[in-house]
Order: sequence, then C-alpha cells, then structure tokens
Amino acid sequence: MRTETRKSMEMLWSAKWNLPKAAEYCNLSNKEMKITFNEYCHFHPPTWENGSVVESVDTPDLKSVDR
Repeated sequence: MRTETRKSMEMLWSAKWNLPKAAEYCNLSNKEMKITFNEYCHFHPPTWENGSVVESVDTPDLKSVDR
C-alpha cells in the first residue's frame, strides 16, 4: 500500500479526516476511496467495544502519522 493511501486509511479509521479529504490526499476518487476503505475495515478489528478501547496488536499507531 502506498504511503499516502495508508495515511488516509489510518486517518479515516480514527475519524480524523472525512472521506473526501482522504480521497484527495491520496489522489483517489470518492468511489475508489469508499471501496478501499471498506476492504481496510474488513481486515482491521474494531478498536472500541462497549465504550472502552480494545487493545490490539493490529491497531495502527496513529502517533507516528504526521498531521
């Protein structure tokens, strides 16, 4: 996965960006971003459960993402 696409996925996953902003950042159409993010969601476990944070080794390290 390209660096730009990975950052967009992580920012969408953490709800820091909306879909149009993420799509523009990695030069994808909104439709392409929806399809890509849908696949991303299927392969990443939820990070929230009943109002608390779930610890997961697959959770992206968002502190390493530049803002």
